[in-house]
This record gives sequence, structure tokens and C-alpha cells, in this order.
Amino acid sequence: MKVIGKDIGGVLNSMYQLVAGRVGTAERELRVVAFDGGGEGLSDVQWAPKTVTISLHTGIPTHALPHVLGVALQHVRQSLDGYPSVLKPKGRQSEGSDLVRAALRELVLEPDAESQLNGLALDREWEVEQRHQGMKALLKSPPADWNEEGSLGNLFIGLQYARMALTHPPEMWKALEKSTGEVLPAAATVGARALLAVKRRRWGSATNALDSFCYVRDELDIGDLVRIEDAGGNEH
Repeated sequence: MKVIGKDIGGVLNSMYQLVAGRVGTAERELRVVAFDGGGEGLSDVQWAPKTVTISLHTGIPTHALPHVLGVALQHVRQSLDGYPSVLKPKGRQSEGSDLVRAALRELVLEPDAESQLNGLALDREWEVEQRHQGMKALLKSPPADWNEEGSLGNLFIGLQYARMALTHPPEMWKALEKSTGEVLPAAATVGARALLAVKRRRWGSATNALDSFCYVRDELDIGDLVRIEDAGGNEH
């Protein structure tokens, strides 16, 4: 299988065909395209009336592509399965609130996606190292308000803390957990609260994901920053 000009072998053939078939049933075409530049993350999924487009960063090494693509395919599957959405509330939002929404979204949807990839033995090492170094960089000289409970930076770091506690290799997470507690203790406390909230229902279905989003939203009192909708467009 070739994606963005790179041969990644056949490990994702069945998954890709299954997801592409389901997308086709919804009268859309599944496409995989390349993008470059900084700040956009490693992948993105965009839905349009006739297409579902997975974008993959050109800087991803070939050996790491199957895992990145696999996660993206699972995000498409989540939408097809009716998983809820974390959206911007009506009205003006402070700059940076989009990062909080994205962090909440990934706190639930990433481990759900990973759970579907466990049996494939995909190489996560490069991706894990990128995330590890990224978190270390955030902790190096953080703004003072990141340690003020309720600030956008505090919420973002707290949600990242909870996400990494769930998905980062335990031996690597231990060092980051300690560093976060030392540098941003208030953010670590928020992260621990978010972690307990998401563990009440975890993921594995649209219903569980909806409950987890709502539990974390309520625990952190961020209803003014996020709007949670189920697949039918109902707010919760």
C-alpha cells in the first residue's frame, strides 16, 4: 500500500478497505493526501459532501506512517459510528480556547483509536518521542498563568497531562508526570481530576465517549468553552 508516495506495506490494507467501503456507502470517496508546514500536527481528517480527506504530514518517516494513518482511519470510523463532537459554543471565544477543545477531543478519541490498533504491532516509537519532546518543551519556560486554575493554558496542560497518562509509555510518562507536578502543580492537579473523570466510562462506543466528554466538562467546569453534540445534533 502506498500513501503520500511512500510504500507502507500491507498491514493496514484490510482496515483501509473496510473504512473506505463504509465511507463509500455514505456516498463519499476516501482520499489520502500530503501536506507540509508546521503547527498543524501530523494528520487531519476533513469531511466534505463528496469526500473524506485524510491529510498526512510529509515529514513523517515511512516506518511511522502506518500508525499515524491507522489513527486517522480510526477517527473516520468514529465519525461513521456516530461518536459525539466537541464544538465551539455560540458567541465569541478567547484566543486559545480551540486548543482546550482539541485537547478534550483527543483525551477520549485517541485512546479509543489506539485500542483498535493494539493487535497490529504498529511502530509508535517516533511518534511517542515527538510527543515526549513536545511536552518537555511546554514545561521548559511556561507562562505564569498556566499554573492558575481556570486559565486556558492551565486547562490545556491539564488535559494533555490526562491524555498522556493514558497513552504514553509508562516508563516515559513517569518522568513527565514528575516534571509537570514540579513545574505546574495546579495544571497537574487539573490533569489528575480529568483523568479520574474520563476513567469513569472511558471509551469503546459512542455512548461511552459522550459520557466521558460530559464528565470531564463538568468536572473542570468548562461548559463555557465546549459544546458537546451527539450524532443526532442534540446538545448534552
